[in-house]
Amino acid sequence: MRRPDLFDLPLSVRLGLVRRLLQARAMTPEAMAAHAKASTRFYAGFYRDHDPADFASLPVLRKEMVRDISPYDLLARGYEQRVRWYGETTGSTGSPTPAFYTSGEFRSARVVALCSPWLDKARRTLRDNRTCVNGLAFGFTIAGPAFGDVMAGMGGLVAQIGSRSTLATPPRIARGLARLEPAVMTAAPVDFLAWMRILREDWPERYDAVAGSLKFLISSAELCSASRSRRLCEHFGIDHIDVYACVEGMFSLPCTCGAKHILPAWKVELFDRDLAPIGPTGTGRLAFTSLVKRSTPMLRYLLDDQVTVERCACPHGFELSVVPHGRYELNCELPCGTVNVRHFEEALFEHGLFGDYQVLVHDDHIAVTVERYADPPVPVEAIEHGFREAFGLETRVTAVAYGELTDYRAPRGTKPILRLRDQRASSTQDVPKFL
Repeated sequence: MRRPDLFDLPLSVRLGLVRRLLQARAMTPEAMAAHAKASTRFYAGFYRDHDPADFASLPVLRKEMVRDISPYDLLARGYEQRVRWYGETTGSTGSPTPAFYTSGEFRSARVVALCSPWLDKARRTLRDNRTCVNGLAFGFTIAGPAFGDVMAGMGGLVAQIGSRSTLATPPRIARGLARLEPAVMTAAPVDFLAWMRILREDWPERYDAVAGSLKFLISSAELCSASRSRRLCEHFGIDHIDVYACVEGMFSLPCTCGAKHILPAWKVELFDRDLAPIGPTGTGRLAFTSLVKRSTPMLRYLLDDQVTVERCACPHGFELSVVPHGRYELNCELPCGTVNVRHFEEALFEHGLFGDYQVLVHDDHIAVTVERYADPPVPVEAIEHGFREAFGLETRVTAVAYGELTDYRAPRGTKPILRLRDQRASSTQDVPKFL
């Protein structure tokens, strides 16, 4: 007799189980702060003059504060023999932030997947075709292994490709797609587009079969606007699940309602440019506290993305959603207000595009270069008019062939976060030194 599987339970039952589990496991913010101060070398010093019981008075943890410490300074005592996984951020704003995981903490991605309203459709897809290709970058990030574990938990047969290496070059991955015909793929959108283009060029006789088999693209770690996501879905005939998460914690869940919901196992705070608190909702710099991850406590950790957190009326009972705008240090001040990558993407991709692009802000105009991925011509005049209306500056659009901005056949060595550059003397951007 087949063993019952939690993934087979109805969504309402799964949500109830996960909520009860999180309630049982979650500490209060004050208790997590006390745990961190008592059990880690870093927080013992960081909170030396602070009372964990007064959570609002605790200093905000910035990435540069852990730049030169040993990763073990963040590892809680009593977990030295229990942790099984180690991960780091890519370090795009300085030295990487470390994160340890016990087996249970690593498997928390499966717990998050249980909450997903997408799960039932994904499971039905895998009953027809179990093949999954996990093309998220491997290395020090935990995303590749974690997403592979989620797909295996759903019953998938997972090919762990691990992109961005000389062993898994884009042409090699395209060849793998031609051979495997996966139903589910995980990849950054820029990588997904490259592999599908190479597949069409190098394996044209296999392209239709692969495109017909593919039902889901799951992406993470790189911003993808709602308008770009819609175009990807329309062009390839797939569902796109865009996960807003990081090595330090998977704090949000993409929903079929279109929102990215903040999970109750994390306390989320917003701050302004001077790190004054804004409150739990609004637009500002994102910081979070994990209420369940005890091995590597992260308290008031300034992820430092610019986001909007808002209350929502989700039919599945989620209460908060988050909209990422881009890295805070890449904010750009224009006549219309503060803008970031998301605002330009929404204005650009609403015209039917979805390829790579670059935006340069000058004193008297905005210069946009956009790659033409699909066959229809780029609507230059419509984009220029839309940008003028949205951002208050004259705009010049240049359309180029696919591959001019990004060499799609070469292994990618950086995250594409520098799509927006403010070239003005008044620029407030702080471009990361490490990418």
